[in-house]
Amino acid sequence: MKTKTFLFSLILLSFLITRCDLFGPDEGVSLNLQLEKYTFAEGDTLIGTFTVKNLSSSTVHYNFSTSCQFGLKIINGDKTFRQYPELCAMVLTNLTLKGGESKQYEFELLLADQDYNNLIKGDYTVKAFLLNNNSSIVSKPISIN
Repeated sequence: MKTKTFLFSLILLSFLITRCDLFGPDEGVSLNLQLEKYTFAEGDTLIGTFTVKNLSSSTVHYNFSTSCQFGLKIINGDKTFRQYPELCAMVLTNLTLKGGESKQYEFELLLADQDYNNLIKGDYTVKAFLLNNNSSIVSKPISIN
């Protein structure tokens, strides 16, 4: 029984060390979402960039359980109309940023729901975040006229 408890503790400790980003967003890191435009017609494409910048002098490290490192959601109220990415390879990836470094992700996403029906006229929010299970979220409002 003591051996099982010790092994469990050892596994738990190694998990905590390698997945420490589960306990809070890293301080000194900024997330920025830039969109090419904020007013759209039905059937338009959302084009933009999501940037992660290390503002500190320390190195930051993020672990991801898939090939995808950032995500987007298009929401209206409590309803999510579109989620990106839709498909990711099941491989472990990581992102390491030294002090002052940044990583920029570019995206183009049809303004459609999960069934690829164009989003109807209205106001929506685009949310962007890292896919490390504990990212801060940045948001921008958009309108479809």
